[in-house]
Amino acid sequence: MSAAAEQIASTPDAPEGKLFEVPRVKVIVDQADPTVLKISFSGSVELERASKEQVEFYNALKAGKASQLAVTVHVAGAKTSHRRDSEGDVDAVVQTKSLIVTDVQLA
Repeated sequence: MSAAAEQIASTPDAPEGKLFEVPRVKVIVDQADPTVLKISFSGSVELERASKEQVEFYNALKAGKASQLAVTVHVAGAKTSHRRDSEGDVDAVVQTKSLIVTDVQLA
């Protein structure tokens, strides 16, 4: 048996549910000072067909026409990226928070 195989064979079993030791690394908090802030939306809400108000609102939605409503969102996370100019230099630090729409209140 090779030396490596002997070492593996002589290694004690890990505690149940634990495959190996993971060294703890201290996380440094990002001190970025973004120059551009963005919000990204996704998600959908199902309207009640039995609700006259909701059906009227839905029917009034037309392409190219603005509509207002209040939304409830879940914050899914944040992402920081860099926008570059035509010469490849960093033009702006962009931070975007991703929001998932979970509920809608008609205006």
